[in-house]
Amino acid sequence: MGKFLKILFVSCFLFIATAEAKTLSYVPENAKRALIIIHGYGGNGRNMQWMTNSLKHSLPDMAFYYPSAPDNAPTGGKQWFVIPVLGEEIRDKALYDKMMADAMHNVKVLHEVVEEIHEDLHIPYQNIYVSGFSQGGLMALLTTLTNPHNLPVAVSFSGVPLLLTPDFTVKNVVAKPDILLLQGNRDSVIPKDSMQMTTDTLKSLGIEPQVQEIGGMSHQINQKALKTAIEFME
Repeated sequence: MGKFLKILFVSCFLFIATAEAKTLSYVPENAKRALIIIHGYGGNGRNMQWMTNSLKHSLPDMAFYYPSAPDNAPTGGKQWFVIPVLGEEIRDKALYDKMMADAMHNVKVLHEVVEEIHEDLHIPYQNIYVSGFSQGGLMALLTTLTNPHNLPVAVSFSGVPLLLTPDFTVKNVVAKPDILLLQGNRDSVIPKDSMQMTTDTLKSLGIEPQVQEIGGMSHQINQKALKTAIEFME
């Protein structure tokens, strides 16, 4: 945990939501699969809807769902968990533990979205994938690791590191999905060793993630990252 104490956790993206939104969706005819796409700090589901046009042609049988976090962020928009003041250095792991406590509480919202997709579209659980950006990247991992229905895939774009805490322990992990971790080598928001920290945690849980550093990408989702994610899901 020593490395984490030095992290500058400016966290988790910088889109500011202009309006509160419920779970939004795009559902093609005869959808056979679904992808949940989880926003980052200060955003909402609407901020991620641009991904529909970027993904639907490559994944024509995929429905896309864009949930919004239940909590208001102090800077505007929504948040899945509390973060320190932007730019503040985390000096005590208690701050991370607090973030994870919030995250584990709000992951229930995402489990509810999984159930809605399963019931409304009759899509089997093994065809429901989860992805997310920044804060949402961590939430995507938690959703799949703690869901008892063995959701098959999680993709974390520039995700907040996953570490074990009193609220997220080995006992909470009930599934072992296929996991893809993506991060840009120019990301100045998420710590440079985020993927390694998350990889170490997943390996301790018996999961070997696929890891891809995207050259030239900052704290964002660019076309190369999307292409890598599409290939992984296919």
